[in-house]
Amino acid sequence: MNANLAEKLKSLRKEKNISQEKLAQYLNVSFQSVSKWENGNSCPDISLLPAIARYYGITVDELLQVENINEKMLFDEYKMKAWELHRNNMPGKLEIWLDAYKKMPNNIEVKEMLLSTYYDTDRVKYCDEIIDIGVEIYNSDAPNYYKGQAIALIAKTYARNGNFEMAEKWALRSFQINHCQEVIFSQILDNDELIEQVGFFTYWVTKELFYMAMGIIESNKISRGLEYKLNVLKTVLDIYETFYKNDDMSYEDILKLYILHKDIAYMEAGLNSGENMVKKHLSRALECVKKSLHIKEHTLSLPLLDGIFVPAAPEDNKQWVRLMKADLDDPRLDRYRKSKWFSDITVELDNILITNN
Repeated sequence: MNANLAEKLKSLRKEKNISQEKLAQYLNVSFQSVSKWENGNSCPDISLLPAIARYYGITVDELLQVENINEKMLFDEYKMKAWELHRNNMPGKLEIWLDAYKKMPNNIEVKEMLLSTYYDTDRVKYCDEIIDIGVEIYNSDAPNYYKGQAIALIAKTYARNGNFEMAEKWALRSFQINHCQEVIFSQILDNDELIEQVGFFTYWVTKELFYMAMGIIESNKISRGLEYKLNVLKTVLDIYETFYKNDDMSYEDILKLYILHKDIAYMEAGLNSGENMVKKHLSRALECVKKSLHIKEHTLSLPLLDGIFVPAAPEDNKQWVRLMKADLDDPRLDRYRKSKWFSDITVELDNILITNN
């Protein structure tokens, strides 16, 4: 079944605030059938489409999203183009999303990607563009997820450019985490949709914890020392390795796990914690980049991350291998270069780079 139709059926029912049982009763089908439609496991009989459309007060074309399906395909094409570019080629990614924005100026996913790409490319140079697009998203009828993203990037852009008064004003527009949609739904749902909400919330929380940890270790204004920052990284690392069993995560997310291990190794070296600690985390960092080579498209079935979609690794799947090769040149690791284990890691990275997949 087309995933767009499944999402459309689910969103229409939620907007109308009715149960699967009530819709099933109206259509004279079982509620299990409605559940399967919304999960994408089957599709309604074509004879039911007019009745479903009438029930929601829309046309069959609107139900089937004839135009939106084409736009979704176009968005996916742009997303793949950006995905295939090297992670450091932000100007190239920005050019892709600017072109997408010209063709789909009202597409909220395109706006979100353009907003975040402006921010990641140069939040100082593109300060005005970030704020303009962010405000446009915030003032639209977009779902709260996109508005939350806009608020966050607007606030961070103001802060990074020294306007802390405006940064605070925008930060205050966001929902408190205990009032966010996923938390509230987790308190009222009692079916499989609860699993979906928990999965999305866990994914979001772990991602934000990573970025918070990066902010702490990069800040020069935090009074606590290197040991505190090291403990922050180790705590976030424990969370990631608890939730993501066997490093089962996306290509982008496994980069976060790699960075955690790599930065811990740097800090352990700086604190003279002992060679074994540095070796342990660099060896795990190597495991992460090796696993990134073989990520296939699938859906997570982990206890608190059930239903999260994982895309396949990009065609250029050796980006993190090259990144680690460069990161090993850090002077904090100089004292270990003559150790056999360090040489073994370097040789293995070189072998991966010269070997075809």
